[in-house]
Amino acid sequence: MKISLDNELRGEITVKVTLQGMRCLKTTESDGDEIYCVVVATGGTNGRELARFEVGDFEVGTTLRPRKLLWDGTGGPAVTITVMESDENEPEHGSSDDFIGEVTVSADGSCKPGRATLDEGSDESKRYRQFSMTGSAAHYVVHLEITN
Repeated sequence: MKISLDNELRGEITVKVTLQGMRCLKTTESDGDEIYCVVVATGGTNGRELARFEVGDFEVGTTLRPRKLLWDGTGGPAVTITVMESDENEPEHGSSDDFIGEVTVSADGSCKPGRATLDEGSDESKRYRQFSMTGSAAHYVVHLEITN
């Protein structure tokens, strides 16, 4: 609260990014995916990791609504949110995790899709930004709530 109030007093924009939902249309692996997100500060902060959290287990058709705050506008002028599939407990799938997609959000609330990601604009409710992520032969639809 103090950080947001200080930013408002200085006339800076404070943005909040919340992962509202994620839907699986195609998994990377036949036995399902274990999805997590990494939030990294970008724009002059040398890629400092701000957060990492598990989203959950997905099969085709699964929708999860974590309603998880990813960024509150602190830690840098922008963040990159990367969605990954974990292979930690699956040595038969290789030693590195699978990249699904990424979005960079700036302090003014603007979004820039990264690799394997398409910005689909607002969802049906007009409340969330919708991104289609198709890395590693998967397909996930991600809903982010971006508020100032």
